[in-house]
This record gives sequence, structure tokens and C-alpha cells, in this order.
Amino acid sequence: MLSASLTLARRCAALAVMGLLAGAVLAQAPNNSTALALLAGQTPAAGVPAALDKTAWTTYSQAVQRNWQQYRSQIAEPMQAWVSKEMPVFKDTVFYPFSGPDFATVSQLFPQAKRYVLVAMQAAERPIDLAELKPEAARQTLEVLTGAWENYGRDGFFVTEYLDKYLHRNRVRIGASTFLSSFFELKGLRVKSVTPIQVNAAGEVEELPATDPRWRSVRFRLERAGEPVVVDYLRIDLSDKGLSAHPNHLKFVRLSAAHPVLLKAASHLPQNASFSMVADSLISQAPFIIQDETGIKYSQLKERFNATLYGKFERSHSAFGAYQRDLAKAFAEGKDIRPLAFRVGYFKGGNYALIVAKRKS
Repeated sequence: MLSASLTLARRCAALAVMGLLAGAVLAQAPNNSTALALLAGQTPAAGVPAALDKTAWTTYSQAVQRNWQQYRSQIAEPMQAWVSKEMPVFKDTVFYPFSGPDFATVSQLFPQAKRYVLVAMQAAERPIDLAELKPEAARQTLEVLTGAWENYGRDGFFVTEYLDKYLHRNRVRIGASTFLSSFFELKGLRVKSVTPIQVNAAGEVEELPATDPRWRSVRFRLERAGEPVVVDYLRIDLSDKGLSAHPNHLKFVRLSAAHPVLLKAASHLPQNASFSMVADSLISQAPFIIQDETGIKYSQLKERFNATLYGKFERSHSAFGAYQRDLAKAFAEGKDIRPLAFRVGYFKGGNYALIVAKRKS
């Protein structure tokens, strides 16, 4: 994730998450169709609650629909067409470290997965129910969410610096769960339940009581075309320092790394020496990795994987210095670079790339 001021890169913040506090009841009433419709900018069957500021609501609704359509036409639909031709089918668990609330991308690249495991630094919090907020808090929250969607429609990701601001500087704490809930509704997935979770000593995910006050990490149980789907979002510090301080988190990463992996808009953290534990786990265990240039260093990837290059790559975004020069050389010298018809990752003047890496036998 990239800040407009480029401070994000230097703060080593990867594409992160959103969620919120403030008396939201969606977590306790997961089938609350009104709450979910409102988050997706859609008018509920019962109408817009009278307590919501109509001007703020209309502005928000229009922003969501406009930017979701922009995202679909410019990124999602071309990506889906590419996936049908270039991606193998995976039907089990996929792992998306440094994800933020970016369910849209991982679900498009792995449309038949039964479980999605997303990991980032920001807390999930409880999903917001706009109808349950006091009028002033609801108006302010709608204004914040409007700005978030305007950025997403253009970039295809939420800026980490902004996500941190939504969580800490707004009257209502907006965390990952709120944006995840919006994506589920927009993509036609039914939310069956939302539960706080944690990683136990064995490195496995376990559910907590809904009354637990923490809600740092959450599990969504969903239904997609009649089939069950699980989305786990976990707040975990993936740095070597963070994983060393929490051995259970390191066990979790190593277990998760045995599944297909997505790395996107990850601030080049997997190439940073202070994130060697997660990078080593992915390199040594993942059967399949799809990433943009911000993932694993290309020379390391080539040692263990057969890599196919898509798009165009000349240099990393200026905020990240000299990362991936070996990748730039591979693109410059490659004879079989395949086309990429959609934008992915950080804006680099039409310079977008994906690497599809399958582990060598």
C-alpha cells in the first residue's frame, strides 16, 4: 500500500485492514441485511434509516457504486478474464500476507477457494452498523468511508496510512471488518456469522466468544452460491521481531505458508532483512506464489520456482529505491513476457507486473 506522500513506504506499512467499534451490532446479528446493504452503499429493502444524514448517505452511496464500478471495469473484469486463461484452480486454503482488507483481489485470483487467510497489522474491530450509530458519529463515519472508497476505485487498494487514520483518529474506530463486510455484500456473498479469533499455542486459529472485548482478528463464515466459505483476517506483526516475540504466530505463518500464496502491494517487505522469517517460510514451503514486484526477491524466487512473467517492469516505485533490479533485468532480457491487461499494485505510469511462480519438482 502506498501513501500519496510516500511516508507509507518508509513506515514499512503494507496493505492493511479496517474494522470498528462504537456499539456496532452486526457481529451479533450477522444476517442483518440492512447493516450489510448500508455498508455496500445500497438502499436496504426497509429503506434508509431515518437517523442517517441523507446528504452524507447519498454522497457515500454514490461514491461506493461509482468507484466499485470503476474498479470492476478497469481492474476486476480484465483480471477475471486473465485468471480463466492463466491461473490454475485452487479449491482449498489460500494465504495472503500483508493483505489489508483486500478480499476483492484474492477472491478474483482464487475464485474457488474454500478458505482465505488474510494477515495485516491493523486490528479488525467489529463491523460497523451505521444504523446503530448516533447521528453525528454516523455522518462523520460516512464521510470517512466515502474518502476510502474514492481511493479504492482509483488504486485497487486501501492506503495504509489512511487505514491507520480511520482506526485511530475518527470518532468511530473503522477496522478491517467493515471493509471486508462491504466486499462480501458487493460480491454477492452471504454473511452467516462474524466471530473474534486468535492463534493458539499450536499456531492454529481458534474462535473466541462474541463477548470477547478484543476483536483484533475475525472469522467470517460466508455462503457463496450455496457453498460455505471461510475468511480469516488476523492482526499479526509479520516482522522478524514480531514473530520472535510470538512463537505461536511464527507457527501459524509456517502452517499457512504450505498453501498457495498471494503477495500484492506489500511495500517490498518480503525483500527486507527484517522480514526474513515470513519470506523464508514462503520460499521453502509454498507450492505456488502469485505476486507483483513487492513480494519475494526475484532471484530467490527463481531458485525454487518456475516463474512466468506478465506485464511490464522497469523499476520499482520511487518510494522503494533499488528493489527488484534482478526482476527488471529479467523483463528487459525476457523473450516470453506475457501481456497483462489490468493495473495491479502501485502506480508506476503503466508499468505493472505479475509473477506466477510454481514450485519446481
